[in-house]
Formats: sequence, C-alpha cells, structure tokens
Amino acid sequence: MRILHTADWHLCDRLGRIDRTEDLKKRVERVAEYCEEHKVEVLLVAGDLFYERATPDEMADALRHVQRAFGTFLANGGTILAITGNHDDDAKIELVRAGMSLAASVPYGDLPPGRLYLQNGLSCCTLKTPGGERAQFVLVPYPFATRYELSDEYRTREEEFRLLQHRLAGWVAALRADETRFDKSLPTVLVAHLHVRGANLNTSLFRFSNPADIQMEPADLKAGWAYVALGHIHLPQMLDGLETLRYPGPLDRLDFGEKDDERGVLLLDLGPTGLTVPPMWLPLEPTPLREIAINDPDTELDVLKEMYPDRETAIVKLEVTQQPGTKLGRDEIGRRLKATFPRLLSIEWKGDVAVDAESDSLAKAASGGKAFEETVREYLAKSLEGDSDKDGVLELCEKFLAEGV
Repeated sequence: MRILHTADWHLCDRLGRIDRTEDLKKRVERVAEYCEEHKVEVLLVAGDLFYERATPDEMADALRHVQRAFGTFLANGGTILAITGNHDDDAKIELVRAGMSLAASVPYGDLPPGRLYLQNGLSCCTLKTPGGERAQFVLVPYPFATRYELSDEYRTREEEFRLLQHRLAGWVAALRADETRFDKSLPTVLVAHLHVRGANLNTSLFRFSNPADIQMEPADLKAGWAYVALGHIHLPQMLDGLETLRYPGPLDRLDFGEKDDERGVLLLDLGPTGLTVPPMWLPLEPTPLREIAINDPDTELDVLKEMYPDRETAIVKLEVTQQPGTKLGRDEIGRRLKATFPRLLSIEWKGDVAVDAESDSLAKAASGGKAFEETVREYLAKSLEGDSDKDGVLELCEKFLAEGV
C-alpha cells in the first residue's frame, strides 16, 4: 500500500494582513500531483487541516478546492484520512460536515475507499485498496478534554495534561487488547497530532496556546506500529533516529520563525509486515519569507526589484534606517516599498526619520514606528494576561499594525 504522509495544512491561514489561501492551495495541488505521479493510494493529514479562525464558509470553500484538486485521485479509489489538531475547531467542523457529503467521520471497521474522511475523535479502521492491500489505521486527534470525554476532575492545566496522557495511553492499550476491534495480523499505522517529548522545535512554536503542551513519551509510540504518522510540530524530523516515527512539517512556511525551514511530504510503501523501504522525502517549494534591511533608502530603493526577483510572491518584513541627510521622507519611502513588495507585512523604522510635511503625529504613529508598536504590544500583553482570548487579540493587533505600514 502506497501512502503519503502530510500534516498541518492550516488551510485559510493568514499571516498578519496577508491572506495565505492561494499559497496553500498551490501546495495542496502539488500534493495532489505527487499522489498521481507516485500512484498513492492513501493520503494522511495528521491534524490541523484548518486555520483556527477560518469561518465555516471559508472551510467549506477549502474543502471544495481539495475535492477538485484530488478529484482524479478519489475517483480512482484513493482515500484521504485526516484527523483534527489543536487548531481545528470541532464545532465548525461539525457544521461544515453537516452541509457537505465530502468530509465523513470515521466509523470503526472497514472504510469504503474513494472518500475524504475527517475525524475528530479516537478511532480505529481498516482500509482495503482497489489493488487488494489491507492495512489498519489508529486515529488520534489532538487530546482536548472534550474530544477525549474527560470529566472535570482536574483543577489545574497540569492535572488536565496528566489525565489526558493517562486517558490516551489507556485507550490505546485497551484497543490493542480488543480482538474484535484491533486486528494484530494487519500492518498498523498510528496517525496522531501530538507533541512527543524530545522533538526538536523550531523558533516559532507556531501559535502554541500553552508552551508546556501535552507531551507523550517516545517509548509509548515505538512498539507495535508499522509507522507513526505525526503532526503538530512544524519542523520536519524523525524521532530517536527512527525512520518510522516522523513529523513531515506543514505544506508551507507559516510564520517568520519558519522562514528557513524546508517543506515537503513523506512517501511510504507499506507491506504486510511494515515499511518495505525507508520513507522518501518529496520536497515542496515554500513561499519565500524575507527580512530585508535598507540602510540607504535614497540609493537602495532603485535596485530592490533587481535584487529580489521573487518580490511578487515573497512575504516581506522591512527594517528601514534613515541616516541624517536622507532626502526621501517616510511617506514616499513607504509608498515605493509597498509598490515594490505587494506582500509587504511590516516596516520597522530606525534612525533619524525624515517625515513628509503633510504628516501629523498620528500618521507617524500609524506608519509603524518602533516605539508605537512596542507600546501597543506591551500594553495589550499586560492587560490581557490570563485572558483566554489573548492570542487572538494579539494576532489581530499585529494585523492592524501591519496595515499601517
């Protein structure tokens, strides 16, 4: 059975004011091409299919695009197995599922091929491909208390984490001991959206709501699986040197903490006793994320187009230093930079700033001066300490600050 392992698609995502929809659609289409080129039979998406603030309409549109991109794959009997992650909103998923026949939930037992399944609860299923190969899949979405039917017997976040870890370990042990639901004769793939202790983290910790997170021990995932298809950590890697215990990372670079990370998917060949060859890395071309310093606007603005041939697609953060005697004012520099970089995310101004005569003090602040931005961030971070909406408000703040460049 040929399987493609992906994770963390974050469809409908935004980076500040930049809509990432088209970037991600292109990566999805490349994954569909890989499925055709390599005769893939099962596509795994190990959690975080959607951006957490996507609306149901945006999610439905994204799923319709997936259906179009993988139309041939599904028509030929290919199957997409996706689980939910920590950024997937269960209520929205149920709403979308109710209005679409595309994204079915996963029942226990045999799955009909040729469909997209989106699972937000623990499950175990078997799949038989059109070619006759059979395999078993154990599906473990991110362990929220509501998904794992955890009662309110905890008082702290740490207690909740321990109970969830215990609940998950107990469920897996009970499943493997249940001969009516778990077939030990079949090669089994564990698909899980989890933080495994010892994983290397990139610098972004992509929108982790709690840096502590729920962590599983590698030893709990090593034995008894033909392959462990992980999602959640955005840095592609194997764990404990095991080819069969892998994070593939997302389809694209999603914030500037990931600006140097490679992107790709993993191709697996699963035989009756496990993988027949080591997983193959298939690269994806990520969106360029550039941090550019401009120290002499009077001369550098004229050569930026030649220096950055990918300027139309790159998402750009700029640091502009104005030396004494700079002829161009901030407003003119900003206009020219926005014309050069259509996907300009932010400008940080440094040095002795020359301001056009028509600019008043409010315009100076809104243009993105460092002191103003830092004051807003520090005020909100302090005011919202302990508030469950803190991350969302800070993200919205970054969007407004970016729009003021």
